[in-house]
Amino acid sequence: MEWIGVAGIVVGLVFFVIAAMKGWNVLITSLVTAVIIALTNGMDIAAAMVGGESSYVTGLAGFVQKNLLIFMGGAIMGEFMDKSGAAKAIANAVMGKVGSKSPYLVLLGIAAVGAVLTYAGISMFVAMFALIPLARPLFKECNIPWHLFCAAWTLAACSFTMAMIPGVPAIAWINAANGCGVSLTAAPVMGIVGSIVAIAVSCVYIKFALKRAQAKGETYETSAGEAEVADDKPLPGVAVALLPLVLLIAIIIVGSQLGVANIIYIAMVTAVVASMVLFHKHIDSQRDVLGNGAKAALGPALFTSAAVGVGTVAAASVGFTVIYEAIFNMPGGTYVSAATMAAVLGGVMGSGSGAVGIIAGNFLDPYLATGVNPAALAKIIATSATIGGALPNSGAMFGMLAAMGLNHKNSYKHIAAISIGAGLCALVVMIVMANIGIV
Repeated sequence: MEWIGVAGIVVGLVFFVIAAMKGWNVLITSLVTAVIIALTNGMDIAAAMVGGESSYVTGLAGFVQKNLLIFMGGAIMGEFMDKSGAAKAIANAVMGKVGSKSPYLVLLGIAAVGAVLTYAGISMFVAMFALIPLARPLFKECNIPWHLFCAAWTLAACSFTMAMIPGVPAIAWINAANGCGVSLTAAPVMGIVGSIVAIAVSCVYIKFALKRAQAKGETYETSAGEAEVADDKPLPGVAVALLPLVLLIAIIIVGSQLGVANIIYIAMVTAVVASMVLFHKHIDSQRDVLGNGAKAALGPALFTSAAVGVGTVAAASVGFTVIYEAIFNMPGGTYVSAATMAAVLGGVMGSGSGAVGIIAGNFLDPYLATGVNPAALAKIIATSATIGGALPNSGAMFGMLAAMGLNHKNSYKHIAAISIGAGLCALVVMIVMANIGIV
């Protein structure tokens, strides 16, 4: 029965991945996947789907309960930054310093702007939609192939700001830190060094990708339906545009150091209120911005939670016990085992934050009982899960590439090189640091 259960988990997750890649609704496919896993593991279907602590619905609801307000806060902040023109003001300021004569510096400038926005907790989709209109004329002027926007954006939003850098209010890192009982600024040395490694490797790759594209004679090609849109709406000053983001990050860092409970909520409420005041004259309707931001949070929160629901059923199965014990007892030590577990779950679920949610709810205690540093464990789990979540089946990736007008064939190589390749380089360094006690 145990190996039938393992096979059932594999079949269920393969179905989940294929269905996601074909564009099926995540809620529907997650339900079917949970049923497949339950049937092949001899579980009571009703109990597995709507029962107690280990059911699909309980896992889904638990993730929503813990994270919905975080999703909402980030989405509302992003809506204010977008509709007020604050994101564009920040982007213009950075690109004004970088200039538009060097294609490489343009790519790094785009990455820098995106990193600032996502480090502040703004949804990657909101930040991306704010940057695409700015990037297109710059790419056209410098004759940069558009698929390289994906490389710059991956460094900005799908790399070190997902879990590595200290204080980042990202879902995966928040769940890992809370699960291990540490602050959002925990493991600062590991986080900073890991971020530097990821950025350095990514910058080398971007330069290589640019030179390769130029050597092939690739140029900027106007996309179908692309048009120049004039927007003479007055923008906030760059200092005003940055202030809510600075407040958000500063409150998280200071509050974490002081041990303030629920600091992420305090920081987000403060930043949203500051945005309402500072951007008032640049917003047509405060009500609409708040409402649209709240609505924008529901889809990502629910889809991620659905993946967590599947993981909850899988984690309670006989088959997963076999998988878990094999990973837990693998050579290399606790940190390597935990990283492997997080990467595997992130990959099969297509969601790094969903994987961390499963680990935090089911598998942390045995790892913590080995006596490892909780802060180092949290950093490694969050980083590794987001690396696993960058595999081709990621639901967020499909939406991201579609919004850019790109696809897996011409652009996934950039995501793989930066999110996975550079991420693994950083992860290896952080595991070594954790093993020698530098946290």
